[in-house]
Amino acid sequence: MKLLIDIGNSTIVVATITKNDEIGKTWRFKTVKEETVKFFRHELWAGFKKHNMLVTEIDEVVISSVVPEVNDDVAQAISDLTGVIPHFFCIDDALRCIKVDVESPSQLGKDRVADAIGALELYGAPAIVFDFGTATTVGIINGKETFVGGMIIPGVKTSLNALSSRASQLPVIDIEKPRNMIGRNTLECMQSGILYGTAAMIDGLIDRLLPLIGTNDNVKLIATGGMMKYITPYCQHKIIVEEFLQFKGILHATKQKKYSLHVV
Repeated sequence: MKLLIDIGNSTIVVATITKNDEIGKTWRFKTVKEETVKFFRHELWAGFKKHNMLVTEIDEVVISSVVPEVNDDVAQAISDLTGVIPHFFCIDDALRCIKVDVESPSQLGKDRVADAIGALELYGAPAIVFDFGTATTVGIINGKETFVGGMIIPGVKTSLNALSSRASQLPVIDIEKPRNMIGRNTLECMQSGILYGTAAMIDGLIDRLLPLIGTNDNVKLIATGGMMKYITPYCQHKIIVEEFLQFKGILHATKQKKYSLHVV
C-alpha cells in the first residue's frame, strides 16, 4: 500500500492509495512545530487504528512538505511505525512531468507545483489553480504546459484571525453564509466580508489573468484546499473543485519513474 502525506502549515493530511491508484482513506491532524516524534507517531497510529489499517501493508510513503521544521520527526515516526523510509516529494520529481519557468525552481512550494501537476494531468493547459489553505495560492500553467508562477495571498482564516486579533471590538467568528450580503450587524458584516470579499477578489484576479494566458473559452479554473468549499460558491466564474488535487499531482509525478529515497 502506498501512503501520501501532505504537511501543510495548519494541518497534516494523510491519504492511502488504492491498487487502482485512487485516493482511499484519509485523515488529518494539526501541524504542531514544537511537537516531537512521539506526537506524530501517536497521530499517525490513531489514523491507522481508526481505519483498521495494518502498518505491515504499507510499503511506500511519499511526503510533500512546506514545513521543514517537522520533516525529520514525521519521517522518523513513519519509519518507526512501518519500517519504511519515506521519500520527500521534490522539484526533480515534478520536472519529470511538468515544465517549470520561474526564477528559483528549488524554492517553489511543493504544494504549488503538485497542484499544477494535478491540474495539468486531469484538465490540461492552460489553467489557473487556486489553493485555499493557510495562504491562498494562485498557480498559472500556460498553453505550453509550463508552470510560470502565480501569487501568494493571505488565506481566508489567516485574514479573519488577523482581523479579530488586531481589532479589539471584532469577535472571532465561524465562517458561514450571512443572512444578508449587506451586513446588518457585526457578525454579518464580517461573514459577508470574508466570503463575498474573497470571492470578488478571486473573480477579479481571474479577469485580469485571463488575457495574459489565454481566452475565456480554454483556460481551466481549478480550486482545491480546505477553504475552497466556502469561497467557490460565491464566485461568478465557474471553477472546478478538486479536493485532492495535490495528492493526485504527487501520485502522478512519483509514478513516472522510480526514485532514490532521500529527504530534502
